Amino acid sequence: MGGATPMSALRYTLVTDGRSDKVLKPILDWLLIDILEEQGHHIAIQGTWADLSTIVTNTLSDKVLRAFGPYPCELLFIHRDAEKQSRLQRVQEVHAATASLPPNPVPVIPVRMTEAWLLISEAALRTAACNRNGKAKLLLPPLHSLESLSNPKQTLHDLLEQASELSGRRRRDFNPHRCVHAITTAINDFSPLRQLPSFQALEQDLRQWISTYAGPQPHTQG
Repeated sequence: MGGATPMSALRYTLVTDGRSDKVLKPILDWLLIDILEEQGHHIAIQGTWADLSTIVTNTLSDKVLRAFGPYPCELLFIHRDAEKQSRLQRVQEVHAATASLPPNPVPVIPVRMTEAWLLISEAALRTAACNRNGKAKLLLPPLHSLESLSNPKQTLHDLLEQASELSGRRRRDFNPHRCVHAITTAINDFSPLRQLPSFQALEQDLRQWISTYAGPQPHTQG
């Protein structure tokens, strides 16, 4: 695969830490399409989340290798939550695990975890909690603080519960895990994430991949 001939279609595969992290796919779709359109590329995109839940894997490299057979692609996204590690450490893990495997992967490393990237839209939280017209006050963390949250997953789940505006037994039975997947599908514009260093790094890596593998930028007349 090289950059001499422009692509007409692009398949990507997303390999994640866990099943719930497939919520990243709409974010990646949005970012990939946004960059390609900005650069004048007209490329059909087909993205797939690699469901490896039935496969026993012991290492990241084994997980990625197992994904290649059922999920062939030109672009490989590998997700790792930073958690208590730095983004750089996680990126190094990804590259070490895929050193002998094509194609050159793009690491997706939310800081501290995926849920931090979902805390950007009150409307999406209300929609995900099946209470689109709710009036409860939702105090989302400021964007600039998302990467410093100690437990973004708990913050997200608490906000979803508040957004549901349920009470009594119905509130006790409310399961935020079932709602999370609907958040990213309820958001059309993920540009607020561009304020986060971890997302900026993802975009920079993706732009580099596109410039290397998607072919020359089409010429446009001024």
